[in-house]
Amino acid sequence: MTATSPLAHAEGVTLKVFGGSSLDKLAPRQKPDDQARIEKEVIDGFLEAYPDVEAVEWDAQGPQGDGVQRLVTAMLAQQEIDLISCSAYHTNGTYIRRGLLKPITGMTDAFADRVEPSAFNAYEQNGELYGVPISTMSTSTIYYNKDMFAELGIDVPETYEDVVAAAPKFAEMGVIPMIHQGANAPLWPMWYFETFSQASGDPIEATSANLAGEGKFNDEAGVEAFALIKKWVDDGILSPESLSVDQAGMRAAFVNGKAAMYYGGTWEIPALRDQVSDFEWGVFPFPKMAGTPGDPGHGGGPDNGICISSSIAPEKMDAALGFIEYLTRPEVATLYLAPEEPLGTSIKGVAGVQADYAEVLREKNFPATIKFLDWIWPSEVTRAVASSIAGVVGGEVTPQEAADTVQQAYDDLVDQGQWPPK
Repeated sequence: MTATSPLAHAEGVTLKVFGGSSLDKLAPRQKPDDQARIEKEVIDGFLEAYPDVEAVEWDAQGPQGDGVQRLVTAMLAQQEIDLISCSAYHTNGTYIRRGLLKPITGMTDAFADRVEPSAFNAYEQNGELYGVPISTMSTSTIYYNKDMFAELGIDVPETYEDVVAAAPKFAEMGVIPMIHQGANAPLWPMWYFETFSQASGDPIEATSANLAGEGKFNDEAGVEAFALIKKWVDDGILSPESLSVDQAGMRAAFVNGKAAMYYGGTWEIPALRDQVSDFEWGVFPFPKMAGTPGDPGHGGGPDNGICISSSIAPEKMDAALGFIEYLTRPEVATLYLAPEEPLGTSIKGVAGVQADYAEVLREKNFPATIKFLDWIWPSEVTRAVASSIAGVVGGEVTPQEAADTVQQAYDDLVDQGQWPPK
């Protein structure tokens, strides 16, 4: 459905906001009537604050999988689009590369302090800023059975060595120390985000250099990233049985007390709240591993943002930036973010879920969150990383061979003229 302010459009500026799918709107997970009410309240408040703007038309509809094509088609048809509700994933992977967005570097300085720095990073590429995040935030973490840890006298791990020391105690109980949804290939790269952050010291810069042909995916840091994942298996923590486990199996093993820990994104939390009833669970960050030059960096970021279309008319720029500014006001962001019951938000000052695990995530995980690297990689590299990790975990390939496979996937793209994107 298209949400449109009821005010007349007779004169003045009308801002047209385009969303590729029905999720590309304010408070997208609310019931339709509630979502429409929230969006109307925000837009009406903006029109009052910016009287030179006559109306805001927010067109967001269709399935998520068709969002990119819908936007590209609209742009090719020269449909009037001023602002784009832009997911960080598509912004990094498609919109910037296709020239659909206008850089806004330096244009947000007056209100940038309202936005979490780690969230802003998701909309930066090659030194330019392309959007402002206005959504809930995700991050990655390790989930653990707090009751089981307490029963065995195990403190919450602070380092990788602490996890190694705890593993035999779980094994003696007949419990898998850690399990992963290894049959779900797209989730393996999350491990690489963690280990490459520590092996490289600056995963975003190193990845950008690799994609520019100025570095190699199979350099020392690239090989070490795979070797660090293998350590989790060799040290008896991550079960090789994970290769045949899907998401439902992973969750079931944890919920039924057959696995003490698992690693995943914060999108796991609703399922845990619904399914775990026999014990208390908690979270702790993926730990620092000995001898690595970099700090831990947990894959994550904001779900959505607001960007300016590359086709916007120059006379609408001030109004578009005004709308972005208005959406970053904490009292306004509270209107559309608080109903989502967030763990964290890209806009400072919005209250989130009050729970022990949420406090840990806000204190430890979110400040160390880095952009998901598969928001930057071409899909061929993502698939190569995923299959290579599975091979390393299964003992079928070495870390060097895994890194070579990723570099070969990149080289093939270049040789075929498919990289850099045109």
